[in-house]
Amino acid sequence: MTVRSAIFTDVYSSVPKFIAVTKTIMTNQPDFDVFLAHNSQDKPQVRAIANKLKRRGLKVWLDEEQILPGTAFQDVIQQALQNVRCAAIFIGLGGLGKWQILESRSLLTRFVDADIPVIPVLLPGVEGIPEHLLFLQELNYVKFEKGIDDFEALDKLESGIRQQPVKSLLKNSRHFDIFLCYNDEDRNEVKQIAEQLKERQIRPWLDIWEVRTGTSWQRLLETQIAKINSVAVFIGKNGGPWQKEGIESFIWEFIEIGRPVILILLPTIQQEPNFPIYLKRKIRVDFRQQDLDPIAQLIDGIPELNDES
Repeated sequence: MTVRSAIFTDVYSSVPKFIAVTKTIMTNQPDFDVFLAHNSQDKPQVRAIANKLKRRGLKVWLDEEQILPGTAFQDVIQQALQNVRCAAIFIGLGGLGKWQILESRSLLTRFVDADIPVIPVLLPGVEGIPEHLLFLQELNYVKFEKGIDDFEALDKLESGIRQQPVKSLLKNSRHFDIFLCYNDEDRNEVKQIAEQLKERQIRPWLDIWEVRTGTSWQRLLETQIAKINSVAVFIGKNGGPWQKEGIESFIWEFIEIGRPVILILLPTIQQEPNFPIYLKRKIRVDFRQQDLDPIAQLIDGIPELNDES
C-alpha cells in the first residue's frame, strides 16, 4: 500500500466515527419551543411570562437559565437560534435593547430561510410596534394590554408558538396544573378558589361543575390522571374528602405517581382536622390567614410541568 492510499484509507475509516459523534452531539442538544428575545429592562415581566408558558408544557429558552457563568453569551445565543422552533420578540416601554436588535435580525433571517414563526410581543403599556422597527411591522403581534396576567394574550402567544388555533389548544389540552379534591358542602368556596387560579394562569382539571351531564367524573379522572400535575385536598366544614373510599384511592394514586399533594384549610373549618398518617407531612395552605396570600402559596406548591413529566 502506498503512502497516499494509506492516507485515504485513514480518512474514509474516520468518516463513520465522525458521523456518529456528530449525531450524538445533535441528539444531546436541547430542543426548545420558543426563544425569548427581550430587553434586560423587561426581564421581570418576561420571566413571569416564561413561567406561565412552562406551566403550559412549553420548553422555553431564556438567557438567565441557559447561559452559564463565564460563557460568551453571544456564542450561546447564536447556537440557540439554530435550535428553536419559534421566537418571541418582546417590546417594552424602553424599546429593544442593542443585543436584542441583533437577535431579532438573526431570527428574521431564520424566519425567511427556515420558515420559523417570529412573534412580536407587546408588553403592558406598549400600544403598537414602534415605527422605526420596520422589520417587525409586517408580523402579527400579541399584545398584553390587560397586564402581565392577560389570559387571552397568553392563549394567543401559546397558539402562535404551537401553531395551533386557540380553540384547538383549549379542546386538546395536554395537561392540567391541579386537581381540586373536596367535599360537596365546600363546593362554593372551592369554585371561587378555582376562578382565582384561572385568573393567574393555573389550569385546574375539569371539575364536577364542568363535566357534561351523564358523564362519570370518576371514570374521566381515571383516564386523565397522568396529565394532572398536582392535587389540592380541601378541608372544610366536615373535615376532608379522604373519608370517602373512592376519593381516598385517587389521593393515593397521585402519591404513588409522585404528584404533589397540597392540603387546603378553608375558613369554614369548625375544628382542627385529624389527618390520616399519609397526609400529615404534606404541604399546607391556610386560607384562614388574612396577612398572607394563600393563592400565591398554593401556586408555589404546584411544580412546573413539561413534556417529559
